[in-house]
Amino acid sequence: MKFRCEHRFTGITLAQYEKMYFDEAFNTELCKVLGLTRSVVSYDVTDTKVKRVVRVAPNREIPAPAAKILGAAKIEYTETIEYVFGSGKADWSTVSSVMTDKVDSRGTVRFAERDGAVVRSVDGDVTVKITLLGGTVEKFIVSDVERSYEKAAEFTRDWLSKHPPA
Repeated sequence: MKFRCEHRFTGITLAQYEKMYFDEAFNTELCKVLGLTRSVVSYDVTDTKVKRVVRVAPNREIPAPAAKILGAAKIEYTETIEYVFGSGKADWSTVSSVMTDKVDSRGTVRFAERDGAVVRSVDGDVTVKITLLGGTVEKFIVSDVERSYEKAAEFTRDWLSKHPPA
């Protein structure tokens, strides 16, 4: 199931947004707001690119019908994101802690300066290969992801008001 989220942030340049997006203090606070436990598995950064791998666990249980299908009350995942600074495009993928051979989630995040703002666009595709039930689980996951990106956008705007870029 494909999804797209797009959000606009004013008062920040593309270079400043890139720096903030990969900043650990920003991400730590963001995860608190989103109700996520997050641990960095690896973080490799050079002058030109970054590759970050994090393990993420939502601090909530999934609805009982989905839990029954997946065989777990919580879903954790490992997210890998690779970005070349200045490119405006990152590739991301996640690996679920349950049914790793049946759940595939990947996509791109794009950053672009447009009309005095930075626009973050997330395009993703979630595929769950469970006969008769995959579509239901996909809808649950995509809905949760979209809600999280809305909350993340609100948090980012608040963060920028309290931590104006230099």
